[in-house]
Amino acid sequence: MRERSRAITAGVFAVVLTILLAGCAFTNAADEGRSPATAVAGEKVGERSVMVVAAGDIARNPDDGRGTAKLISSIGPDAVLALGDNAYDRGTLAEYQRNFDPTWGRFKAITRPVPGNHEYDDDDGAGYYQYFRGQLSGDEYYAWNAGRWRMYALNCEIDCGRGSEQLTWLKQDLATHPTRPALAYVHEPRFTCSTHHPPETELSAVWSALQRGRGRIMLAAHNHAYERFARLDAQGRRSADGLRQFVVGTGGASSYPLRPSCPNRISAQDESFGVLKLRLRPDSYSWKFIAVDGRILDSGRGTA
Repeated sequence: MRERSRAITAGVFAVVLTILLAGCAFTNAADEGRSPATAVAGEKVGERSVMVVAAGDIARNPDDGRGTAKLISSIGPDAVLALGDNAYDRGTLAEYQRNFDPTWGRFKAITRPVPGNHEYDDDDGAGYYQYFRGQLSGDEYYAWNAGRWRMYALNCEIDCGRGSEQLTWLKQDLATHPTRPALAYVHEPRFTCSTHHPPETELSAVWSALQRGRGRIMLAAHNHAYERFARLDAQGRRSADGLRQFVVGTGGASSYPLRPSCPNRISAQDESFGVLKLRLRPDSYSWKFIAVDGRILDSGRGTA
């Protein structure tokens, strides 16, 4: 994997941007992190809960994402996390416009995406960065706030391992925000038991950094199914202060069979498309995996 550097001009500024979309208010928070990606706002940080929905592996054609997009509309979230491989086969701008935009594109203003391996088949993500230029400002990875929570949009299609610029940035940002619970999301999962893609071991250093901070949740996709794991450390051992990982590769672009048994996996399904709905509160969080037919296939809660 190669790492490119996009310099960001240092400075403190405040720009207020109001967007009316499904009743959600946003303000710019470039002084809070590496990227000027917008943060979910409304009240003072920490005084309200924030609802986000997430899924990846979304659209090979204009119809693939319709079911999950309809579900997102019915939920009315504050933010949408597109977990990579959002438009197939190579994530070109034309494929984003043809396959992704007619469905998930309606949430573009509140989408905080990450790229997947398919996006990097197109000139290191050229189509992805062009389509989401208003959300990313060219950044390959970035942080933003959702209420009290610190959100890390990571990119392990470039170097995210030990000694990488991305890992150094993550550690520094975690140290700058020691009181905020953290949610990180990336395309390829650290833990998974699918018949297709193996676990991404390079994510171990990122996982350890988040665990030493206030990391609580890790989201990923890549395998086209849903999995939830126990709270684990980077080596896959159960840990009271470990991260809880969700694999949500259920955006609509086909399904991959899961292996019937998997260490520390608590919940799994490979038959239904759907989205993960997360309610992030100042001191806790809750989740529901909702299938496109409205069934709740997994749910629970944790402390922040």
